[in-house]
Amino acid sequence: MAMIGHIEQLAERLEGAIKSLKEERDGLRAQCEELRGRLAEKELECIRLSKENLRGVELMERERMSFEKEKSRAEEQMKALYERLNSLVSDAAQKAKRPPGDERRA
Repeated sequence: MAMIGHIEQLAERLEGAIKSLKEERDGLRAQCEELRGRLAEKELECIRLSKENLRGVELMERERMSFEKEKSRAEEQMKALYERLNSLVSDAAQKAKRPPGDERRA
């Protein structure tokens, strides 16, 4: 009879251990699902931030290209102005070198 008592005690302890393990498993599954959900949220956030950063880079690239065009346009205008001023100075210098009474035009 004592043997049956030991077997019943062992069975009860095993039942308790199995119940405890099942509860732990269920808790871990719930925690795992929660973590999966948070991971999915973080992945979506990363995708959103990545797209936002890409849009920012594209905007900066367009602004850089616009600035380069403006810079090129300004340089062309400065070159044209320099050439015009240089021409005027050259004309004035040639007129100054002419003898008095010389009415020729350059």
